[in-house]
Amino acid sequence: MRIASVVDLGVLIRQARLARGWSQQQAGDAAGVSRRLVNLIEGGQHPNAETWRVLALVTAVGVRLEGVIDPEVAESTSARPTTAGPADELDLDEYLSRFRMDGPG
Repeated sequence: MRIASVVDLGVLIRQARLARGWSQQQAGDAAGVSRRLVNLIEGGQHPNAETWRVLALVTAVGVRLEGVIDPEVAESTSARPTTAGPADELDLDEYLSRFRMDGPG
């Protein structure tokens, strides 16, 4: 499924949650977020949700996100590679664990 909007992401999360047979509360508990936030994200009604919360929910319901760079963007002169820092070397679970303990600051 191509994700082009917050609504698309919400639909994908809902489908994955239902495939697990989970309620919104169960998905929220697994992700460490509230049931209300799960509801808002699934409905595409929370476009400003903190990224770590959305990624925690995506991971909890079993969705695997893969990054694909649009060939037109990759070929443009404005697309510059960046160097990876220490945070870029963490896997998602480790990052989320550290973020939850330390907070976003």
